[in-house]
Amino acid sequence: MNDHDDIMKQKAVFRKMRFPEDRDVLYAIHEAYDKEYELTRNRDEYRVQMEFYALHSAIYHPLVLTVGDQPAGYIRAYDRISMSSCDVVLMLDLVYILPGFRGMGFGRLLMEQFLAFSEKINAVRIDLLADRDNEAAVELYKSMGFKGRNRYQMIRFMRSNTELEAMFERKKDISG
Repeated sequence: MNDHDDIMKQKAVFRKMRFPEDRDVLYAIHEAYDKEYELTRNRDEYRVQMEFYALHSAIYHPLVLTVGDQPAGYIRAYDRISMSSCDVVLMLDLVYILPGFRGMGFGRLLMEQFLAFSEKINAVRIDLLADRDNEAAVELYKSMGFKGRNRYQMIRFMRSNTELEAMFERKKDISG
């Protein structure tokens, strides 16, 4: 990390996204993610997704880290019920740092801001899933107090989704 990275981090703003006001920011994030993971969704599919997010805004927490007018990182989290502890917990579904902002500490900054947000809304626990092959993310989460559990994540698609199925197969080939 250098002085330029520090200056950029000082200009970073973390906030909960609003729809439809933040439509273009989310488009930029999705387009970068889709390019990286070889998905081919279009703007109509993004629009449907944003309508779903807006409909469930009471339990859905789309959080963005911006530097100037550019998105640097994104967290998708939602409330879920833990039957074992009888609590509502946050499920951290996605942490994504856009390629141009990686290696500069934005992942840690995004997670620090997310932890502060979680405390502000009185979350009792945060659950997250991380790909085994994403060693940098796993180490970051461990350094921030997250603990691993010896579990599998298993997925069964109830409707055909060839792109997502292909993405999961590519990840399976990487992580076993």
